[in-house]
Amino acid sequence: MELDRYLNSSEKIDTTDLDWGLAARVGLSDDEVFILTYFSDIEGQTIFYLRDLLRGEAAIQPEVIGFLSMWNYEEYFHGRALAKLLEACGHSLDRKRVAEVRKGSRISEAIEANLIAFGATLFPRDFPGIPMSWGASQEITTLRGYELLGARTRNPVLRQLCERIALQERRHYAWYFNSAREILSRSAWSRRITRFALEAFWSPVGVGVKSEAEMLRLIHLFFPGQEGRKLAEDIDGKLGELPGLEGISLMRTYAARAAEMFGAEPVGLAKAA
Repeated sequence: MELDRYLNSSEKIDTTDLDWGLAARVGLSDDEVFILTYFSDIEGQTIFYLRDLLRGEAAIQPEVIGFLSMWNYEEYFHGRALAKLLEACGHSLDRKRVAEVRKGSRISEAIEANLIAFGATLFPRDFPGIPMSWGASQEITTLRGYELLGARTRNPVLRQLCERIALQERRHYAWYFNSAREILSRSAWSRRITRFALEAFWSPVGVGVKSEAEMLRLIHLFFPGQEGRKLAEDIDGKLGELPGLEGISLMRTYAARAAEMFGAEPVGLAKAA
């Protein structure tokens, strides 16, 4: 893959021209505060996911090292930018929040980390298809979340911030997707274990450090009703373009669970005026 293309476009997200005073005057809805706090918490945990990925043999490949370094750098500043917007709007996050959120991680995350290490050791050539496909699923979901939030918010500064973050998330998704496609296309065994792992263990971004109720509320806000079902189908469809993952259903399952818990209609994410 053309790593230079990704590295040459990498940069810390620019927020120097954003009007934080305007952001404060417009304010944020309760749902937006919830979403931004959730996103900020998850962006702040990227370093720990990176640690787990680095335990595999694939991480010693120069292209992987280069991309993961860029990815972690950009994601870190996404979290800082979201926290700054929350602070400007009167919803400051504790500076020790990353550590506090980490303390709340559940045993499932520790199990997942150990499985990554075990699988990477046992199947060094084929196992990377799992984290690359998993990463693609998480990045496309996150990308769609920022796009939707930016389209629906009434806060122009939040809209600008979402647009800028989405540009970087789109590159992240492309790299994970292309990496997964390259690995899966060369190995039937990799395709089989990747599909098994996703169908057996996959969960939306944030599970492990956020509660299931929080995760389902987030999904409900982004994937309500018929429009939400179509969006969930689109995300699954994108992942299903990877070799061996045709017809896979991941996000649709969670969208249905969120609808069961919260109902079919959105609670508070109004579209922008």
